[in-house]
Amino acid sequence: MKKLFGIILFGLLATSSAFAYQFQAGTGTQRLERGTIIELEMAEPITTRDYSTGDLFTATVVENVKQNKKTILPSGTLVRGSIGEVQPSKRLSRAAKVAFTFDHIVTPQGRQLPMRAALCSYFKITPEGFVTSGGNYGTAIAHNWEKSGEYVQKATKWGLNSGEKLFTGAQIITVPVGVAGGLVYSAGYFVFEAIADLIRKGDEVIINQGQRFNIMLLDYLDVPANE
Repeated sequence: MKKLFGIILFGLLATSSAFAYQFQAGTGTQRLERGTIIELEMAEPITTRDYSTGDLFTATVVENVKQNKKTILPSGTLVRGSIGEVQPSKRLSRAAKVAFTFDHIVTPQGRQLPMRAALCSYFKITPEGFVTSGGNYGTAIAHNWEKSGEYVQKATKWGLNSGEKLFTGAQIITVPVGVAGGLVYSAGYFVFEAIADLIRKGDEVIINQGQRFNIMLLDYLDVPANE
């Protein structure tokens, strides 16, 4: 009896193992290769004022992701991520920075697939991988200088137009007056803004709901064929 029981048990185990193997072999997967670009749309607004390290966010796939003309990830597929790090804006007009981590894709059937991906376009991205609004004290000074030049141009144009309206030859007087006034005003503006930018904080990173952007897979992604 013991020997017969052993034979039956062995047969059952062998049958279940074969069934499990057939089930796994029949499931199959479709692979998205490393370097695949996926366009996403942000599901909620994100700003460096409101989000901090570890906060979660979601985005959706914009267009069907295909491999060999076959859809592997349909549009609307959910992508989950988290805020990796936030560097708030600082004095000296230094802009805020934020890092994003993309860790899961959720299929329409609700299966969560681990993934590794990184932002690759549509944002200002630092060499370290942070999204930034851009700018520091140097860029603020450059902006002030550009605005100062615009004020001089406007004052010069005012002198030309005013001279034409007064009398013939009046531009000889009005243009120098306009240029001088423009130079004085632009110099005052430049100095004031340069001092203010020492105290002023830089811009925040603001990503609106519906903002589209691209990510690139850093590792291959296997998606069950029946998804």
